[in-house]
Amino acid sequence: MRVELLRDAERPAGWWLMVGASEQSFVDIDDPSHLEFEYVQLMSYVIETAFPEDVPLASLHLGGGLCTVPRWIADRYPGSPQRVAEASEEIARLALSLDPAPKFELVVIDAMEELSATPADSLDLLVSDVYTGPETVMSVYPRPALHAAHSALQDEGVYVCNISDAAPFALAKTVAATLRSLFADVVLLVEPAVLRGRRSGNLVLAASDLAFDRAELARRAAGGVVRARVMADGELDTFVGAAAPADDESQLPRSGESNLRRLR
Repeated sequence: MRVELLRDAERPAGWWLMVGASEQSFVDIDDPSHLEFEYVQLMSYVIETAFPEDVPLASLHLGGGLCTVPRWIADRYPGSPQRVAEASEEIARLALSLDPAPKFELVVIDAMEELSATPADSLDLLVSDVYTGPETVMSVYPRPALHAAHSALQDEGVYVCNISDAAPFALAKTVAATLRSLFADVVLLVEPAVLRGRRSGNLVLAASDLAFDRAELARRAAGGVVRARVMADGELDTFVGAAAPADDESQLPRSGESNLRRLR
């Protein structure tokens, strides 16, 4: 697939990463606090709720793109040691062309290879957003992969992932069920229009062994630029339904994303 950088028409320092016909990533180099994609804003609600501002976060990012979240964390949580695993050498080169001296380490490596090499109890935050163009990279979602993610996190660490899906959300439900088999607390953030099946979109799942502050998370999700529903506990039980954890990649349903333009 063709990979290219396109300058944004409205933001002088804004850049789009296009992979094929898919908008893969966006970053404003001069303003890392600007989060263009809705799902990235949902991720920011989780991170800001879980961690006080200006406290460095030891973070691993599976999937880099233009490194929007690592750049945001470097701005929001100065001094954070961060490592970004990007499988595409071409995409990594383009990301570094925008800022040759970023405040994070960007390495060209497969996500699972990087995760397998990450020491236990070494991370505060693990962000998973791994795609090849519009297609979900499934290797990061079976139980062994999510167990490795759980092991890499400290006791109060947080795992966050982005799932592109559409009703009836078979993939998101299975990933949620798998996370719930490993972590003490799991929450889901989703825009109401996506949840009602009006369009495909992105669902953000967050997991931790420390309970999320539901009231604060709901406040951010209700009052932010992107408004989302926060689902947890019994409401998440209803969403997951009969979906079972996936022990290997063959048990992961295909997401409902591929026949529609990816909304990221």
